[in-house]
Amino acid sequence: MIDQSHNLKGKIEATVQTVVTAQELWLKAALIDRDKLTELQQSCDLVAAEELFRGAFWTDVRPLAEEWRIARGLPASPLAALREGGYVERISKERGSRSSAVSSYA
Repeated sequence: MIDQSHNLKGKIEATVQTVVTAQELWLKAALIDRDKLTELQQSCDLVAAEELFRGAFWTDVRPLAEEWRIARGLPASPLAALREGGYVERISKERGSRSSAVSSYA
């Protein structure tokens, strides 16, 4: 599930969270044994096919995603890197000085 509730979350952090989630979901989809899935579909073994998907869904792929990022010179944890870099605070201060101090989504 991807939550883009920008009225509750910061836009930049929520976007980074979305990208990380998309990477993890892609990895989970890549774990599915396509040959086994085809075999289960052809034999109409729906329960086993569902279990194949469930196994991939419940696999923790975060370490694999972190390894992939590190191998490409990227931060292992993009959200932590964003927070440590101070960009959100810096840009919020800059933008806050140019706009009203009070905002509401209600």
